Amino acid sequence: MYESSRAFSEANDLLNLTNRECEVLNCVAQGLSNKEAARELGIAPRTVERHIENLRNKIRARNKAHMVAKAITFGIFEPVSKEMSILP
Repeated sequence: MYESSRAFSEANDLLNLTNRECEVLNCVAQGLSNKEAARELGIAPRTVERHIENLRNKIRARNKAHMVAKAITFGIFEPVSKEMSILP
Protein backbone atom coordinates (compact mmCIF):
# COMPACT_ATOMS: atom_id res chain seq x y z
CA MET A 1 0.00 0.00 0.00
CA TYR A 2 2.89 2.37 0.72
CA GLU A 3 4.16 2.07 -2.84
CA SER A 4 0.77 2.90 -4.36
CA SER A 5 0.27 5.92 -2.11
CA ARG A 6 3.78 7.12 -2.94
CA ALA A 7 3.07 6.66 -6.66
CA PHE A 8 -0.15 8.65 -6.27
CA SER A 9 1.75 11.42 -4.49
CA GLU A 10 4.36 11.54 -7.26
CA ALA A 11 1.67 11.62 -9.95
CA ASN A 12 -0.09 14.43 -8.10
CA ASP A 13 3.19 16.39 -7.92
CA LEU A 14 3.65 15.94 -11.67
CA LEU A 15 0.21 17.37 -12.30
CA ASN A 16 1.25 20.50 -10.39
CA LEU A 17 4.15 21.40 -12.65
CA THR A 18 4.46 25.04 -13.66
CA ASN A 19 4.37 25.99 -17.33
CA ARG A 20 8.12 26.70 -17.23
CA GLU A 21 8.82 23.33 -15.58
CA CYS A 22 6.86 21.65 -18.40
CA GLU A 23 8.90 23.56 -20.97
CA VAL A 24 12.17 22.55 -19.32
CA LEU A 25 11.00 18.94 -19.01
CA ASN A 26 10.12 18.95 -22.70
CA CYS A 27 13.63 20.21 -23.55
CA VAL A 28 15.20 17.51 -21.37
CA ALA A 29 13.02 14.85 -23.03
CA GLN A 30 14.26 16.06 -26.43
CA GLY A 31 17.83 15.49 -25.24
CA LEU A 32 18.83 19.15 -25.17
CA SER A 33 21.72 20.16 -22.93
CA ASN A 34 21.10 22.76 -20.23
CA LYS A 35 22.78 25.36 -22.43
CA GLU A 36 20.68 24.42 -25.47
CA ALA A 37 17.48 24.45 -23.38
CA ALA A 38 18.41 27.88 -22.04
CA ARG A 39 18.84 29.21 -25.57
CA GLU A 40 15.57 27.63 -26.66
CA LEU A 41 13.65 29.13 -23.73
CA GLY A 42 15.45 32.46 -23.58
CA ILE A 43 16.66 32.00 -20.01
CA ALA A 44 20.04 31.52 -18.32
CA PRO A 45 21.60 28.04 -18.17
CA ARG A 46 21.72 28.32 -14.37
CA THR A 47 17.96 28.91 -14.36
CA VAL A 48 17.48 25.73 -16.40
CA GLU A 49 19.63 23.86 -13.86
CA ARG A 50 17.46 25.22 -11.04
CA HIS A 51 14.24 24.12 -12.79
CA ILE A 52 15.68 20.65 -13.39
CA GLU A 53 16.69 20.34 -9.75
CA ASN A 54 13.22 21.45 -8.66
CA LEU A 55 11.64 18.93 -11.02
CA ARG A 56 13.88 16.12 -9.81
CA ASN A 57 13.03 16.90 -6.19
CA LYS A 58 9.34 17.31 -6.91
CA ILE A 59 8.98 13.89 -8.56
CA ARG A 60 11.80 12.17 -6.63
CA ALA A 61 13.86 11.32 -9.71
CA ARG A 62 17.53 10.30 -9.51
CA ASN A 63 18.60 11.99 -12.74
CA LYS A 64 17.28 13.48 -15.99
CA ALA A 65 16.59 10.11 -17.60
CA HIS A 66 14.67 8.91 -14.55
CA MET A 67 12.73 12.18 -14.54
CA VAL A 68 11.62 11.69 -18.17
CA ALA A 69 10.82 8.01 -17.55
CA LYS A 70 8.56 8.96 -14.64
CA ALA A 71 6.86 11.63 -16.74
CA ILE A 72 6.09 8.98 -19.38
CA THR A 73 4.90 6.53 -16.73
CA PHE A 74 2.54 9.08 -15.21
CA GLY A 75 1.18 10.15 -18.59
CA ILE A 76 2.74 13.60 -18.76
CA PHE A 77 4.62 12.69 -21.96
CA GLU A 78 3.58 10.51 -24.81
CA PRO A 79 6.24 9.15 -27.15
CA VAL A 80 5.70 10.55 -30.65
CA SER A 81 8.10 9.18 -33.27
CA LYS A 82 11.57 10.46 -32.34
CA GLU A 83 10.35 13.31 -30.14
CA MET A 84 8.28 13.61 -27.00
CA SER A 85 5.40 15.98 -26.49
CA ILE A 86 3.53 17.13 -23.43
CA LEU A 87 -0.08 16.02 -23.37
CA PRO A 88 -2.70 18.74 -22.92
